[in-house]
Amino acid sequence: MRHMLFASAAVLAFAAASSAKAEEGMWTYDNFPIARANQTLGTNIDQAWLDRVRLSSVKFGGCSAGVVSAEGLVMTNNHCVSSCVANLSTPQLQYNETGFTPRSREEELQCPGASAEILTDITDVTERVQKAGAGLDGQAYTQAREAEAGRIETEACGDDAKIRCQVVSLYRGGQFKLYKFRKYSDVRLAWAPEDRAATFGGDLDNFSFPRFAIDAAFIRLYEDGKPAATPTHFTWNPNKPTEGEPVFVTGNPGSTQRLLTQAQLMTIRDVVLPLDQLIASELRGRLIRYSEEGEDQAFIAMDPLSGVENTYKRGRGRMAALIDPAFMDQLAGQETVFRRGVAENEALSAEVGDPWAVLAEVQPIARELYAPMALLEGGTGMGTTSVAGGSSLFSWARAIVRGAQERAKPSDQRLPEFADSRLSGVQSGLFAARPTYPELEQIRLEWWLSKTREWLTVDSPYVRTLLGK
Repeated sequence: MRHMLFASAAVLAFAAASSAKAEEGMWTYDNFPIARANQTLGTNIDQAWLDRVRLSSVKFGGCSAGVVSAEGLVMTNNHCVSSCVANLSTPQLQYNETGFTPRSREEELQCPGASAEILTDITDVTERVQKAGAGLDGQAYTQAREAEAGRIETEACGDDAKIRCQVVSLYRGGQFKLYKFRKYSDVRLAWAPEDRAATFGGDLDNFSFPRFAIDAAFIRLYEDGKPAATPTHFTWNPNKPTEGEPVFVTGNPGSTQRLLTQAQLMTIRDVVLPLDQLIASELRGRLIRYSEEGEDQAFIAMDPLSGVENTYKRGRGRMAALIDPAFMDQLAGQETVFRRGVAENEALSAEVGDPWAVLAEVQPIARELYAPMALLEGGTGMGTTSVAGGSSLFSWARAIVRGAQERAKPSDQRLPEFADSRLSGVQSGLFAARPTYPELEQIRLEWWLSKTREWLTVDSPYVRTLLGK
């Protein structure tokens, strides 16, 4: 297979059957190699085509989706609606067992707290963001850039609830783009298969291929209580791909971490993944034990257990790659070629110095900070640890306390997520009507507190603050 990967806030990926040498790359919609792709693939792509694909692509939580009708119907993977299905279900009416098959649009149910977004505009703001951090370093540098990003977002979107603006860092800070999204806060479940059809064979996660399951679901975007008008959308093609035919996929990717150096990868292999995998496996065990206590417990644990299984299997795959000598030797060789190319370019070398050496120098600090960062904050971007075991109550409580503290400050001095331009996202997450289960919350919090004390030790000032005596 020949693979070329094109990425943005939505990814455009291409794969066609060919014996040609594999070629890969990641591209944003405003920086797509149109001429090269057309020459190589025999396509007739232009910017108008790319814009139509972008406007048909949907960001649904952490998932990718696509508009497939003029009346707001959106197709996505089944695992992307699993939380919605769980939130809408009760022990007496479990849609994961029956499937969700409404007979009319009036029976479509709103997914609590869910939102969907379509990327409508991309603007280059690199010069402005980089200028804000010029001459600064450390925390002052980061705060200046974040403050400028917040100002840009506020200027572009104001307080319009139907639009969300986000300044996105690309190419490790080489570029900054303002992404403007059309936001739909009323997202309703339109169809989902029963869980056993969607996870045929019993594999609870989405890191398996090929997939012999109905891993598909439909949601619908609503506006003012009615299905949203979506004139730009994908249309169904009943014909299967043929050998050599270009096939494109669009979506919203997570980071591939392709640009991490050998020193950074060693930190992930030696520190990040061992911690993540060991504590995730214990949370997985606690959830399994709880689910075996009865039917209600199995229902309550189903969705969080699926998430932990997904995270755990992803970590296993990453670890398998990082301990594969042949794979790591290949990456090391690529890095050597890259570094040599930079060194041989005198102008470029003078501009960037030796970032590999700088990154290697800070790894001891990164290794020391990972455990407290992951356990007390989560979301480091390197690992998969979820703070407080994914406890909803803890997450909401922390948002309320920090929100009260941060809102007393000027917007450009707050933590980034509490800036005026981003506050609505925090509020919508707090006010969504989601079910909570005290027994599940207790399991998650007990696991988190015990693991935090175990890993940081009782002598840690963080643990003393967290647990007292």
